[in-house]
Amino acid sequence: GGGGGGGGGGADAASIEMLAAMGFSAEHAAVALRETSGNLERAADWLFSHADDLPAAIAAASAGGAAGGAAASASASSFDDGVGEYELHGFVSHMGANLGCGHYVAHIKRGEQWVLFNDRKVAISESPPFDMGYLYLYRRTTPSVQQD
Repeated sequence: GGGGGGGGGGADAASIEMLAAMGFSAEHAAVALRETSGNLERAADWLFSHADDLPAAIAAASAGGAAGGAAASASASSFDDGVGEYELHGFVSHMGANLGCGHYVAHIKRGEQWVLFNDRKVAISESPPFDMGYLYLYRRTTPSVQQD
């Protein structure tokens, strides 16, 4: 899927604004975009992956950037486990006229079929409402690359 950004390591204003809308500061967004060569999706993933100690990750990335590109590249490659490809494995959707009534159900892929889990009722889902999901679950289909 898309990705915004791409080529250079710079952070364009639109990408910073998108990440800021997710609750990140402009400074954090700019560092994440720099660390991911301006790729918006990878920058969001970088920020969420470092959420446990974002200030330390930002400081380390900033120090690496100030020290030169080689240090930043070495740091980035130590976490690179190859290109990830994913497939949809499940999603949660809401059944009801509005959010004030009804309840949430899960659709899970079992083999080649989709199964609807609705409280104690479990049945084959003939037409899963893929566009109505609130939470989507993906499973990686490509193996991780082992680092030496």
